[in-house]
Amino acid sequence: MSASELHEFLEVKSKYADWFKNMSAYGFEENIDYRAFSKNLENGGRRIDYEITLDMAKEIAMIQRNEKGKQARQYFIKIEKQWNRPKQIIARGLIESQKLIENLNQQVIEMKPKAEYFDNLVDRTLLTNFRGTAKELHIAPNKFINCLLEDGYNLL
Repeated sequence: MSASELHEFLEVKSKYADWFKNMSAYGFEENIDYRAFSKNLENGGRRIDYEITLDMAKEIAMIQRNEKGKQARQYFIKIEKQWNRPKQIIARGLIESQKLIENLNQQVIEMKPKAEYFDNLVDRTLLTNFRGTAKELHIAPNKFINCLLEDGYNLL
């Protein structure tokens, strides 16, 4: 949410820049709780605004001692109650499960050619001996066996 919109909603009397500086002094961290961005104004100018997290907005609303602060607190409590309703939790779980299933299906699609290749590779009718493998690699059987022994393969 926009910090300037929250400032406007809360009807804070101090200037926006001063107010945000004071609010961010409560221990909020840039790029974690808020991030700066440039906002175009109706008169053609530009102003630095801040995108703040919902948690930061809730905390700021909690420390405002006016009717608008109370309204904001009640709004955030209402939203949090809705978010934590069992139906909403289940709905979010279903969405995440669907994403997981889609990801797994994509992995299956990607792995299918490899699985088919492996199945063909281990098919007994396709297995070869050292001589046949050396022939496939276009090298002499003795040279192939010597290379395997040099690389530490125990042929027994």
